[in-house]
Formats: sequence, structure tokens, C-alpha cells
Amino acid sequence: MMTKTLRCLVVVGCVVAAMGGVVCRAAGPEPTGPYQPSWESLAEVNEAPEWFRDAKIGIYFHWGVYSVPAFGNEWYPRNMHVNKHIKAHHVKTWGEIETFGYADFVPMFKAEKFDADDWAELFIQSGARFAGPVAEHHDGFAMWDSELTPWDAADKGPKRDITGELEKAIRKRGMKFVATFHHARHNLWQKDGKWTGHYSGVKEHHPTLLDDPERALLYGYMPREQFCDMWLGKLKEVIDAYEPDLIWFDSWLHELPESYRQRFAAYYYNRAVEWGREVVVTRKQNDLPMEMSLVDFEKGRADRLTDNVWLTDDTISKGSWCYTTGLKIKEADEVIDTMVDLVSKNGQLLLNISPKADGTIPQDQRDVLLAMGDWLKVNGEAIYNTRPWLDFGEGPTRMKKSGHFVGHIRYGNEDIRYTRSKDGSALYVTLLGWPEGPVTLQKVKSTGAAGKVALLGSGAAVSCDVNELGQPVITLPELAEKDRPSRHAHSLKLSGWELSLNENAIDTMAASIKLEPGKAVVDGERLKIEEKTSGQGNLGFWDIPEESAHWLARVTQPGAYNVIVETASMLPSKLTLEVDDQTLTSDIPATGSWGKTKKVTFGVVTFKKPGVYHVALRPTSAATWKAVNLFGVSLLPAKQPAASH
Repeated sequence: MMTKTLRCLVVVGCVVAAMGGVVCRAAGPEPTGPYQPSWESLAEVNEAPEWFRDAKIGIYFHWGVYSVPAFGNEWYPRNMHVNKHIKAHHVKTWGEIETFGYADFVPMFKAEKFDADDWAELFIQSGARFAGPVAEHHDGFAMWDSELTPWDAADKGPKRDITGELEKAIRKRGMKFVATFHHARHNLWQKDGKWTGHYSGVKEHHPTLLDDPERALLYGYMPREQFCDMWLGKLKEVIDAYEPDLIWFDSWLHELPESYRQRFAAYYYNRAVEWGREVVVTRKQNDLPMEMSLVDFEKGRADRLTDNVWLTDDTISKGSWCYTTGLKIKEADEVIDTMVDLVSKNGQLLLNISPKADGTIPQDQRDVLLAMGDWLKVNGEAIYNTRPWLDFGEGPTRMKKSGHFVGHIRYGNEDIRYTRSKDGSALYVTLLGWPEGPVTLQKVKSTGAAGKVALLGSGAAVSCDVNELGQPVITLPELAEKDRPSRHAHSLKLSGWELSLNENAIDTMAASIKLEPGKAVVDGERLKIEEKTSGQGNLGFWDIPEESAHWLARVTQPGAYNVIVETASMLPSKLTLEVDDQTLTSDIPATGSWGKTKKVTFGVVTFKKPGVYHVALRPTSAATWKAVNLFGVSLLPAKQPAASH
């Protein structure tokens, strides 16, 4: 039987690298079409086609050879050579690296329980409209049937065309197909006199692993020009074989010569013209022009409404992108709230999951995906096929920054997000929690007769008035939690209204004050900050009733503010909040868990002028005190003042 390396020689032409590795060159004519390999020509593409803006939600997955060790994260192939902790684990578990290297995991990646139809069915049930694999990660293992490398899933490991099976199963269910590429950092080469690339630690610490030409190819050990040819050739293979609707790139594209990036883009967009489809290319850095690609935020998003369309790639876990033993998974509420927030700002979501090496998707991840799908079955009208409204929303919870890695953000029932139907006939108002009373849409102004208001998924009547400032004031029906149409956020549809942006509305996000546990000054010995498994910090060990928490709150807009305190406790208790000469006291309900929180409205305090105010929170009395975990205090503008101009 002809080996893959020899077949590579026959099909595309290979050269033997000076370093001793076998390297395959991309060959074949460029397709003809309207786009030339120049940024000026490529600027004519439609970088954000309607199907993508309508679809909103996709699923992809970090799944490959790195899933076998299931330790640390998907950077195990690199870290096992350079990180003392990971290397010690590897040696203890698998043996010395020279005798059991990363290549030795490949036969163990069997994917024996992988079922492409089962995965695709889960994706469609989750509400995804596009899906696909990490085609190749930094580790150099191709998840398709490649002729350019012997290190591919069809010839080693599973010995199946994983990408091909998924493409068929995904398209069969009407979803668009995605392929993501991370191989720009795979090359092991000298740059400015230093070895660089994902496997630089192999050259520096374990160079004998490169003596075998085939294994050297796995580690990307080849001259730079030959690697660039392979980078482009792999993209062409996947484009030609699977016709992806979206190609997503990780970082390091800027290190590829500009001509290669241009040739890729021209090839892909011209092939799409042949297919009669519009396709999408994303970037993480400023390494492709915005006129022909969309920016992707890794574990991040914009903090405001943007004119340009963008993508977020986020993961369902709280840690590694690939499966690792003991991987913690986010709650469905966090995933759904994040999705709603980014859609309101002109974003779309590509959500990563983490299958096991055997091809099974753990049940806790399935549960979150199905919960997202259940929510979208009720509220999808406010997400799919929508466009941003004049403002993305309102409420007290603000992002600290825009861009990559924005951290975990917890939204509450005071946070509201807006979208609109494509034709502008309906405004969708998504409440990120069930409100405790009437909801005033501060940013919205009615300029004509009132229309209809409906709670998606419910036939219960919703009442709506318009206050003296023209703002809709909505009162939801009194429904027990089990009778509400959704378990998480709740979407309203306003139709038949004439609405505009209320330019005089208080920016409640800017005016709101969030007193975080980590910024409190603690008066006491036991009370201290602790980190819950959810990733949210809180004040805990509040066992002594004489201990208290204090903040300095900067008030920029005077007026009345609602005070909302978020707590968790095993038993009912009582807290008192003091602001200068104002005192508010409230019962604290038991939540049944130290991590399950509830927000309690204490009442209203008034700030007569801007300035810095001392806020104290203390147990009301020793007699009523039972330990409480404090997750935050919010001061929210209580009333919209009349315009002064």
C-alpha cells in the first residue's frame, strides 16, 4: 500500500526539506473569477452576507489528539515540552518525552464512539444555524482526509474523514458548514535568530524527536517558504472538498506573507462564486482588511452597538477549550444572557464545546446546549433574522472593556436588551431576568399611538402604559416561575408602535453604581472575599453579627436610586444598609445554597448632589442574624427626570 507521504509525492509534488522533513507543496491552477489576489479587488466582496446576519448562532468544537491526555488544555502539545507542571504530569503518566512524545497519542485518538449524525442533531436542537470542526489546531493534525500530510484523521488515529462526515450530517439538517484553522502558528522555524512556533520547545529541549522525517512534519519542522505553501494548500484542500460557508482564523495570520493571505482569499471567494453562494472569513487581529473579513472576539465582545458586524467565539466551559478531566461547564443562564447581549450589539455567536477523545459529548454540555435550544424555541423570534435597534439596551450591568477576554459577566432582571425585526415593524425587548414590578423602557420613546405588547411563548395578557415622558411602562402577568414561558431571559414583542430613541433618557448603565465585594473595606476578622466555583467573587464567612462591609460610592448624577442587594444564604436573615443619614432594612430570604443567589430590593435612597458617599452594609441585629454570602450591591436610577433643555 502506498503511504500517505508517498501519495503526497504523487498527487501534489513534495520536496525534501533541508532539515530532513518531507514537505508537500500546494499545486494546481488558481480558479478564475471576479476576484484577484489584491486587497483592492477583494474589497468588493460582501463580508457579512444576509444568511450570516440572520443565523446568529453557531457551534464548533476543539476536538483532536490533544483530547487524549485530557489535561491542562488544548495547548498540551506545546506545554508538555516547556511547562514544568505539564511536563511533570506527562512524564509521570505516560513516560519520558523521548520515548512517549505527542505523536504517540495519535493512535490513541480513536474516536470510536463518534457519530456525526448524533452531533449534528444535537447542534440543530441547540438552535445553531451553522456548525463545524476545528479543522486543524496548532498541533498540526488535520481533521480531514488530507493529501498534504500523513498526520490526518483519515490515515491515523480515527482513520475516518471526520470533517467529511460532519459536513454531510450538518448540511443534511439545513445548517451552514464551518471550518476553523489555527495552523498559522504551527511552523517550527527560526525567526530573528530564535526558534518559534507551537513546538519551539521540541527543538530547544527534545531535538532528537525531529530526527524522524515524518514526525518532524507533525512538529512543523520545515523551511518557512515550504510551510507557507502547506498552509495555503491545506486551506485549498478543505475549500475544494467540503465547500465551507465560513472559514474562521485564529491569530498569527500576520506572520504569513501578505501574498499568501491574498491568494487564499481570492481562491475562496472565487470558488464561492462558482458554488453560487456567499461565504464568510473572520480574523482575530488586523491581519486581513475589514472590507473583506469580519473581526472575531475570543471570549469577548463589543461593549456597545457597532456599525460593523462581528463574531464572538466563546466556550461552554470555564476553563480549557478542549475536554479535560473535571472540566467545569457554564450555567445555561450565562450562555443565553451572553448570546442575547452580543446579538443586540450587532454580533453573532460561535460557541465551542469540548467532546471527549472517544467522540462522546459529555451530558453536562449537552444539557446546556439543549437548554439554549429550548429557550430559542420560545424566544428565537427576538434573535434570528433580527437587526440591532437604535440602542442595544439598558440596565446596571456594564462591561469593563470591549474586545477579547472580557471575563464572566452576570446579568440580572434590571438588564434589558433590544433587537428589531428586519423590516422594522417590531421591537423585541429581552429582559435578562423576571422583573419584580413594572418595567420602564428608559431608552424608548413612543411618538404615536400605543401598539401591542406580547410575551413570546405565552398567551397571558401584558399591560402597557406610556408615562409622561413617552416611555412604555410594561407590566408582565403574574405567573409562577413554573408557568413562565422561559426559564431564563424573557422576550417581549412590541408591534404597531411608532418608536424612537429617547435622547434625553438617563444612561442607566453610566449612572448606575455597582459596589463589588472585592472592593469592600471589611470591618471584622472573619468576613472576607472568597471565590465561588462559578467564578464570581463574594464576601463570605459572615458569621459574626458585629462585622460589616463598607464602600465609597461615587455619584455622578443626583436623584433617587433603587438599592438592590444580591445574596445567598442557607437560612433567612436580615441586613441593614446605611448611606449617610439614610437607613434601609430588608429581610434576606434563604436560597438553599451558598452559591445560588437572589436579588433583594431594599428601597430607595436619594443623593441630593454629585459626590462620594459612604455606604455601609451590616447585620440588622444579633438576634436576627444568620450567615449570608454577599455578591454585590447595586444602586440604580429610580426615576427618569424631566428634560432640562
